[in-house]
Formats: sequence, C-alpha cells, structure tokens
Amino acid sequence: MTIETPRLVLEPVTPRNAGVLWKLMQSGHLREYQDVPRYTRDEFQRRVAARPKRLESRAIGRFEWVAAIAESRVGIGWISLRIGDHSRGVAEIGYSIVASHRSKRYASEAACAVIDCAFETSDLRRIDACCVPGNLPSRRLLARLDFVETHLQRHAAVVRGRPVDVCVYEMSRERWLAVRDRLAVDWGRERPEDRAQSAN
Repeated sequence: MTIETPRLVLEPVTPRNAGVLWKLMQSGHLREYQDVPRYTRDEFQRRVAARPKRLESRAIGRFEWVAAIAESRVGIGWISLRIGDHSRGVAEIGYSIVASHRSKRYASEAACAVIDCAFETSDLRRIDACCVPGNLPSRRLLARLDFVETHLQRHAAVVRGRPVDVCVYEMSRERWLAVRDRLAVDWGRERPEDRAQSAN
C-alpha cells in the first residue's frame, strides 16, 4: 500500500523497484549506527521477492517502503516494519534517511504515517523500535513520537563488526490511539480540532 504524507510518498518495496532501495542502501553515513546489509543488487531483489505480501501479525518477515519527496519523487531513504518468529502481533520499525536530507523531520513524518497505517490496517498490537545509545537523533525522534523506552539490551546488535548495546522502545496500539492526534503536526494528519475549524 502506497502511503502519502504532505511532503513524502512512501512506496512499498517490490521486486520492481527494489533497485531503488538497493541504491539508497549504498549511500554514505548509513552504517554509523546500524548494520545495513551488503547484498548484491540481484541478491537483494531475490530477497525482496520472497517477502510476505500482506501486513498482519501472522506474517513473518520485512515490509519496507522507499521514502521519496512528493514533488520530485526523488528517493531519500526508507522505512520498514519487521515481524519476527517469536513476537507475533509485534513489529519492529526501522528508518534511514540519507545524510543530505536529515534534520528536516522526514523520518518523523514517515514513521508516524507507517505506524498509523499499520495499526489501522492490520492486527498488530505493538510496534517496537531499537537504536544504539549513541544515536541521539533517533532517540530524540522516538521520544518526540511518544515511544516508551523500556530497557537496554547488552550486546544485542552488531555495527561495523562490533557488538553494541541497544535501547528498546515500544508503542502499543492503545498508546498510539491516545497520542496520534497530538502528533498530527509531525506528519500532516488532520486533527479533530482542525477539522472542526475548517467546517466553520
């Protein structure tokens, strides 16, 4: 499902457009805080083809969208939801924006839109997020979106060949329904009070 926000178009990654995401994955500065896989283009395309097609709690695998500027359709990053084998009903969100388009809240806008779409169209009950302690921009983003930091996992990921600690955050369906209207400014969703004013 394509998701549109005021500034972005989030296009689902399929074998047809997997090359667009693969090229974005080769951009610099993306591996500072995360382990971006180094697949060949053909191998990445095969992996995309094997992914589940419908977002639901029983689907095991990764769902991904290329984030593009709405006016130009230039890809600037991606956002993903991954459902693991041992956490039915729970997805982990991930996001990356290329260096030249950071500090413009594109990641916040994309994350809010994907979270809202996931809770509205699937039976997921919780969305988690993980980042290394030193990734302050990502931690500020998650705090701004009202994710709850739950715990620190020691040596839970590998970045640049070294084990790193990971901060774990979560957003329940109930919490999202309570905060999403307040967060509307971050992603362009029309708030109830805005709708009331426009009707007057």
